[in-house]
Amino acid sequence: MHLRALAASMAGAALLFGAHVVAADPPNFDFNGYAQIPGTNLGQPMVMLSVLTNNGVVPTPILLDFINYEYTLVVQGTVTGASGIAVYYGAAQVDLYSDVRSGGTAADHANPSTFTDGTLILSGAFVGNLTRNIFTPTLGSFVGTVGFSGGTRLGDLATPNGWPFGGAWSRTISGIPSGYQENWDGKIDLASVAVEPRTWGSVKLLFE
Repeated sequence: MHLRALAASMAGAALLFGAHVVAADPPNFDFNGYAQIPGTNLGQPMVMLSVLTNNGVVPTPILLDFINYEYTLVVQGTVTGASGIAVYYGAAQVDLYSDVRSGGTAADHANPSTFTDGTLILSGAFVGNLTRNIFTPTLGSFVGTVGFSGGTRLGDLATPNGWPFGGAWSRTISGIPSGYQENWDGKIDLASVAVEPRTWGSVKLLFE
C-alpha cells in the first residue's frame, strides 16, 4: 500500500464514499525523499531532501521538463513546540531547484549540496508551522501550507499563496540512506484560486 495512503487512513484525514468513482490527480509537485530528524526537543533542526517524482505522469502546476532536468525539493525547519502526537517546525522553508541532467550533478543524499546546486525556481515558507504527526514510533504524517515568494518561475504561478503540503513519513522503508532517519513521501498541491461569490440568480442573468 502506498505510504501516503496508509498514513492518511490511520489519521482518518479523508473518507471517500460512492461506487465506480474514477479521479485523476490534479496538478501537484509530487516528491519522495529522506529527512534528518535529530530529535523533538525545542531548537532541534530538521531537513528533508527530495526529488520530484511526477516524471510527466502526474501534471505539475507549472510546465517542467523531466527529460532534460532533475528537480529537487528541500524543506528545512526548527522544532518550536510539541503537543500530543504533533511536533511543530517553525520558520520552515521550501525550495525547489532545477538542474540539467547532461552536465549537471545528480541528487545524492550522501552529498546534500547536490540538491541545491541548480537554479532556484521556487522558494517559499510555511504559513504558521509545518506539523509532523507521530502515529507510531516508525510511522506518521506531515502537513502544512506554503506561500511562495521567490524563484525564477514564481511568475508562472496563478497564485503564490495557499499551497497545501502533506504526506507520510516512515522509518521502516528499506533503503533509507545513512545519516537520515525517515522516508518522506508527499506532494504540494495546487493552490485554489479565489473566486467571486455570486447567487444563482445573478449567474442566470449573465445568459439572458
